[in-house]
Amino acid sequence: MSKEVLSAINHSYELASYATPELRGLFNDWLGEIELRVIDFVGERNRVDPRELASHFNLTTESIIFVLGKLVREGKINMEAKGKPTGNIHLLRRKKL
Repeated sequence: MSKEVLSAINHSYELASYATPELRGLFNDWLGEIELRVIDFVGERNRVDPRELASHFNLTTESIIFVLGKLVREGKINMEAKGKPTGNIHLLRRKKL
């Protein structure tokens, strides 16, 4: 992953440390629901662009990249970056079970 993606992920975790346990629980519930929907979306198409995901889920590209990074770390999807050296991710695949 690019430096920008890792920086965004670290920043999100830092902000989460200020939230109350109740808010963290609600966020984790929401995030879990989004993760399941992203996995299904990627599985239906086999390949998808993060901008397409962001548009579909009405989230920013940065937020989708956070979710994708988490899913990759957890081994739930495979991610491959192609294209310009700007860190753009162009291809996602659901991990084969």
